[in-house]
Amino acid sequence: MFFKTIKFKLTFWYVVILGIILTTFSLFLYFTLSDSLHRGLDNKIKTTAEVIASSMRSPLGGGPTIADVDRIMTEHFGIRPLGRFVQVLDESGRVGGKSTNLRNVKIPISVQTLREAARGRVTFETIKGMGKYPLRVVTLPIIENGRMVGIVQVGSSVEGVVEALHQLFLILLIAVPAALLVTSVGGLFLANKALRPVDEITQTARRIGFGDLSQRIRMKRVNDEIGRLAATFDEMIAKLEESFQQVKRFTADASHELKTPLTILRGEVEVGLKKKRDLGEYRRILTSNLEEIDRMSLIVEDLLTLSRADMGELKMEREKVDLSRLARGVWEDLQLLAQGKGVLLKFMDDGFTKVDGAPLRLRQLILNLVENGIKYTPSGGEVELMVKGDRGSGVVRLEVSDTGVGIAQEDLERVFDRFFRVDKARSRETGGTGLGLSICKWIAQAHQGQIEVQSELGKGSTFTVTIPLKN
Repeated sequence: MFFKTIKFKLTFWYVVILGIILTTFSLFLYFTLSDSLHRGLDNKIKTTAEVIASSMRSPLGGGPTIADVDRIMTEHFGIRPLGRFVQVLDESGRVGGKSTNLRNVKIPISVQTLREAARGRVTFETIKGMGKYPLRVVTLPIIENGRMVGIVQVGSSVEGVVEALHQLFLILLIAVPAALLVTSVGGLFLANKALRPVDEITQTARRIGFGDLSQRIRMKRVNDEIGRLAATFDEMIAKLEESFQQVKRFTADASHELKTPLTILRGEVEVGLKKKRDLGEYRRILTSNLEEIDRMSLIVEDLLTLSRADMGELKMEREKVDLSRLARGVWEDLQLLAQGKGVLLKFMDDGFTKVDGAPLRLRQLILNLVENGIKYTPSGGEVELMVKGDRGSGVVRLEVSDTGVGIAQEDLERVFDRFFRVDKARSRETGGTGLGLSICKWIAQAHQGQIEVQSELGKGSTFTVTIPLKN
């Protein structure tokens, strides 16, 4: 299970990448040092060969002796360099002199090397079989008057180079795995520390899965990626908790709204069945039942509308709508309702009110707002419907103001909630379902607009709807 965790994967890939980097660097270091050491060795033996060649006189009869070679070495280097083997040959390749440390040993020279020397070219070779370590040899021709008169060979063991590279290889062989081991432990520690908040999120999510939406992570760090994830998670859970609470309230309110008319229906039917009654009494019972059925039908219809809107299944056919003309039609239709209540219904507009919307839904919005104003305004009060275009802001404002009972400040935020009523005691008297303002809010938002309310108890309310003006 551990090998499937993010901690292991992060540590594994971190170690793999670091291993590739260290291996690449080690190879680069090894081959760079090897090239540098071999070049240094070649330069040293070539310099020695050049010094000896420049000090030699033309063949000297029988050629230079061992004493001549040692003398030249001592004169130019102070002491004879250790590990240097010097051999001087004539133009035919016969040995004329060599350093003391060669004794009875001869540095071999191939036919190809002799040919190269005859052409005046310097040749480097690595010769094996003369000891534990190979011998690096430079063959330098001695040129006088445009022709080769002799050859100088200087050889040096590659022991120092091989030992240095061997030491470096051992160091890298130990250092790289050790570094990877330390890195893996450190990487695992850092990954565990970095992902610890993720474990907290997992545990919190698990507790939430059991139904406890009050759980929060509440991390102190909010500036890193994990901190922002935790903060976003807390915000999401807070919204979910609020949504679940709304669903619970909505379910309870819907049950209550439907239970009340059903209780009335049941009670009146039971009363009517207890004994025989005259035709007028039965008519009264049936009329009351019809009112309750109509009320339930309105509630169910409004609930269906909001449910379909929430699910995005309620499509609206858009067209160019004159909001002023639509509002005037509602004003004319509700005049009888206002007069029956003893309320003065006014209308004002400015004519510049073209919007892109669904006429039936916009009419429903205006109708709900004006009906609410009339219902909650006592006899002798006023309700004013005003539509005006604001070209500067690019919107049409629709305002419904009344001189009714008003809304308390603490209720203003919840006035658009489903089934919320300011005065629950008057809900049956006014005949509303408690869903009208929720539908108004949905219609406004569906038209890229918004709805707001300003109110004061005892002085009335003003609902303002703003919808983008059609160009």
